[in-house]
Amino acid sequence: MRFVFTDEQSMFKDGLDRLLEKTFSIETRRKMIESKEAHSEQVWAGLAELGALGVPLSEESGGLGGAGIEAMIIMQHLGKHLVLEPYISSVILAGGLVDLCGSEFQKKVLIPELVAGEGKLAFAHAEQLNDEGGTELETTATQEGNKWILKGQKKLVLGGATADRFIVSAKTREDGEKVGVTLFIVESLDDRIGGKAYPLIDGSRVLDIQLNGVEVGPESVLGTIDQAQPFIDCVNDRATAVICAEALGVMEVIHEMTMDYLRTRKQFGSALSQFQVLQHRAVDMFINIEEVRSLVIHAAGKAWSENSHERTRAVSAAKALTNRAGRLVAQEAIQLHGGMGMTQELPLADFVRRLLSIELLFGSERFQRRRFMSSDEQVVDRSVFVSPKKRWKQI
Repeated sequence: MRFVFTDEQSMFKDGLDRLLEKTFSIETRRKMIESKEAHSEQVWAGLAELGALGVPLSEESGGLGGAGIEAMIIMQHLGKHLVLEPYISSVILAGGLVDLCGSEFQKKVLIPELVAGEGKLAFAHAEQLNDEGGTELETTATQEGNKWILKGQKKLVLGGATADRFIVSAKTREDGEKVGVTLFIVESLDDRIGGKAYPLIDGSRVLDIQLNGVEVGPESVLGTIDQAQPFIDCVNDRATAVICAEALGVMEVIHEMTMDYLRTRKQFGSALSQFQVLQHRAVDMFINIEEVRSLVIHAAGKAWSENSHERTRAVSAAKALTNRAGRLVAQEAIQLHGGMGMTQELPLADFVRRLLSIELLFGSERFQRRRFMSSDEQVVDRSVFVSPKKRWKQI
């Protein structure tokens, strides 16, 4: 079945392309990375004016009431232009949490600022990561009177360097294997927060923060105490789906660059695109990209679903394939460019680095495969695999 955008989605996509072509380029990106700028205020203001910052947030909270497909369009184009904007961290993750479990007052304060581009949020959740991209929560929040004391360390806070507020996850109850997780709104300028910003392999900047006994009041509790984990899982799935869309946009540009190079570079009197073995490798790249496109569309359609089982399966499948296909597309592009593919001068290097960063964020291929299979085991009735003869004996 062929997927077709609606007229409104197509118009929004065209407007987004015009904005990014006008305000951002690879040269701009490289200058920003060199000067350690986390993102472009001009691009962020343009996204706000276009309405992109409110697209995936509900109308009840002050957003535009869009969902996964609209968020996919945005991230795919941000990937094509390789922008540094903290869209996932501020809008999808932190904004999504406020939208899902914030009080009416919290929504009225935070969402309008976010949608207007005047306030930025960041979700501080990840801590010590394992080899597969999972994390164990060690940060604690202890109640003393009517205040909460937060202690712990958060790593790889996306968009943290420019955030005005953090949404921090912390353990508030631990009873054997059961852990109660609560979300807190913390001002980024709090004196008891220490931070260290540093770049990832693609130049985008993240932040590690240290919570040294940060005190917050009851008004800073986001949602119900001990009940935050389902909401965290939900926004993480949404973020995973849209970062796959970003990877799709990156891969599309890498493929276009590679095809342009094969058409213009000549060897033995003919363009490289005339050699059948190179044609086959270019086709392999294209096939992998189209496979990713199919699963990204499916994941985007399920990421805003209330059915957590369907959401988990769709998102994990998309991320596992995106990681594998992204590495193949990047490697083939470098090989088909020859020695030029290894040089910093070509924009190809910037796009390949971004693909490598995406591969390491929100779970490795192995992690997502295991997550996909474990979600299946939770709902499958194993009796269907029992032979009819044995089933009859059980009856």
